Amino acid sequence: SVQAETHKTKTVVDKEKPENNKKEKPENNKKAQGGGGGRELKPWPGYISERMQLYEELKTESDALLARRAADNQPITVELPDGCRVEGQAWVTTPYQLACGISQGLADNAVISRVNGDLWDLDRPLEKTCSLEILRFDNDDAQAVYWHSSAHILGEAMERFYGGCLCYGPPIENGFYYDMFLDGPQGVSSTEFDYLEALCKSVVKEKQPFERLEVSKETLLKMFKYNKFKCRILNEKVTTPTTTVYRCGPLIDLCRGPHVRHTGKIKALKIYKNSSTYWEGRSDMETLQRIYGISFPDSKMLKEWELEQDIFALKPMNCPGHCLMFSHRPRSWRELPLRLADFGVLHRNELSGTLTGLTRVRRFQQDDAHIFCTMEQIESEMKGCLDFLRCVYDIFGFSFQLHLSTRPEKYLGDIAVWNQAEMQLENSLNEFGEPWKLNPGDGAFYGPKIDIKIKDAIGRYHQCATIQLDFQLPIRFNLTFVGKDGDDKVRPVIIHRAILGSVERMIAILTENYAGKWPLWLSPRQVMFVPVNPTCEEYAKRMCKQFVEAGFMADADLDSSCLLNKKIRNAQLAQYNFILVVGEKEKLTNSVNVRTRDNKVHGELSVSEVLARLALLKESRCRNAEEEF
Repeated sequence: SVQAETHKTKTVVDKEKPENNKKEKPENNKKAQGGGGGRELKPWPGYISERMQLYEELKTESDALLARRAADNQPITVELPDGCRVEGQAWVTTPYQLACGISQGLADNAVISRVNGDLWDLDRPLEKTCSLEILRFDNDDAQAVYWHSSAHILGEAMERFYGGCLCYGPPIENGFYYDMFLDGPQGVSSTEFDYLEALCKSVVKEKQPFERLEVSKETLLKMFKYNKFKCRILNEKVTTPTTTVYRCGPLIDLCRGPHVRHTGKIKALKIYKNSSTYWEGRSDMETLQRIYGISFPDSKMLKEWELEQDIFALKPMNCPGHCLMFSHRPRSWRELPLRLADFGVLHRNELSGTLTGLTRVRRFQQDDAHIFCTMEQIESEMKGCLDFLRCVYDIFGFSFQLHLSTRPEKYLGDIAVWNQAEMQLENSLNEFGEPWKLNPGDGAFYGPKIDIKIKDAIGRYHQCATIQLDFQLPIRFNLTFVGKDGDDKVRPVIIHRAILGSVERMIAILTENYAGKWPLWLSPRQVMFVPVNPTCEEYAKRMCKQFVEAGFMADADLDSSCLLNKKIRNAQLAQYNFILVVGEKEKLTNSVNVRTRDNKVHGELSVSEVLARLALLKESRCRNAEEEF
């Protein structure tokens, strides 16, 4: 009978329940304090015991209410995906018990259930007649639940390790993260990942059950009074009189759920990166520490995921790759300075609110270079970088500002090295001959830098070029070279050099600066051939091909429905630098009639002479080629 089956499965459930399901305050649980090999706070933060005390009172009331509902012995019918129906009891029978009755294998591999189309905890009693589906990890919804439960495990470890205020901890496309606010200068370091993982493993080993509790908003504000972020969520996001919390071990967190049955279901977990972020992505709010992780039902799946990651990754910068290129074989002082340049595509996860046209994008390219040199070579290399900068910006017609940014308050390295480097940068700037300003304390933590800002057409300044010294990256990548005296442990210095900076940003600034009227050497629309009538179209096509073969961006307007004046006007509006009109006379004399986008007419000239003049203007990179033609 179904009742007998329910009794059998209840025995299975009781066997699997962890020992720590007893009502015990976590601060008195010395085994938990040990952390299973993970370093943690001793004692735990005081808010944990206060939160647990209130929770236990509420849980006792909730259990009593559940017992009263179950006493009604109300029968229900549960429909399974194959159409079969089984009997159960409202407020008693759980999806996990029914799964055990179907197949122990199904129950063991179950992640979550779906009841009447909604995700439902496996140990949460069914309330009425319903449909039931048991979901495994290969289901997308089940994966999200699995990673959400893993986030709670990470959250418990973070509270026990850092003692800060937890914020959001959602599942994401591949894994999960948890945000935490840490008051003061304390941050998260990747060197702490091993400790956090050890704590997470101890939480998994304890098989802490996930308990669901519905609580009034007023009571929850009292429970989370220590955490202003949870209180904000309650006040700003929760519009109902009650909402739910979930508990696993000492962690109690605002959560809609659902979750896996207990922490022991998370078989393989890895913490793989951290970053800083803002509360709800707003740059005017508090800075939070975010830790990312991923988990799987077996270690083999985790190893496969790890293998897919050292293979595919989005590159945010070129520096690490160039360091690997430097270190792939032994280097000698004779090879320095070694200069590596890269225009590779980069990706950065900029906040959506900061994206603005081409000036700030998520996918971009930099004219990025890294110069590996000795301390003695810094000054001469900086002079070379500055001369290169002036050469490029003179071509564009840009004026620029120079700023020397010196050692910040929080810096890494030897102060004597910093002083020597700053002195060399100052000497380079003085010899460069352009005015510059001191920007004290604004250098990067790894070295001083020269910031270059250019002014756009409406007077805004943009930082495009940058020249930075870096003493730390060679240490992080253990870069060395053999010195003149035979010492093979000499550290190089890295100069980060970008002249255009982001190519996309530079294009945006140039577009505004030229107001769309690109100089001939930069223009994507240099020449437009306009035939006077259809009989000249073949000649226009032939001339267009000749100009393209000579290296010009040339097109021909062969739309016979447009009159001559309309074609010329269209070419001028499209900002073609030169419009070459061809008629019967030009066709006979192998010539073209030249006019500009500003409607200046230069008259009839031979094709060879036009090609020669345009080539000269293109080579000279003249800004006003149309006037000097």
